[in-house]
Amino acid sequence: MMEFIDFMDLTKMADGDLELVCESKNAAQPEKGWVPWYVFNIVVDGEIVGQLDLRIGMTEGLQYSGQIGYIVKKEHRGKGYAARAVKLLVPVLRFHKMDKALICTEKGNISSNYVCEKIGAKLIDVRPTPQWHDTYDEGWRTTNIYEWGVVE
Repeated sequence: MMEFIDFMDLTKMADGDLELVCESKNAAQPEKGWVPWYVFNIVVDGEIVGQLDLRIGMTEGLQYSGQIGYIVKKEHRGKGYAARAVKLLVPVLRFHKMDKALICTEKGNISSNYVCEKIGAKLIDVRPTPQWHDTYDEGWRTTNIYEWGVVE
């Protein structure tokens, strides 16, 4: 497992009208099994349209929730914002010496699965969601596990 040194000093991360704005940098909480993580707002033309999390490291729990998580507000879905936002993470992933990242989706979430395919992530496993995992309480029964090889 890689050693976490510090958070990256972030510069502007943008793709045309879409920008990732760091909302918080959060320290690990080992007692909860949490690694350090960033929270970014996905901003388009000055409006927050969603959120993206990047978790630095790996735990048993992240094998079912992933190192990258995203959500786009309902009224902004279908516009490609999640895929564009994930791609903007490449410099941060490289800073943390991560050449790949896991993205986990609920098997039936066609839109989220499409985001993974759109960015070139590969489906590496499909597993039953364990009852001890938070996503089980959210209704996930089967987890798709994608691996995204970081490319520029």
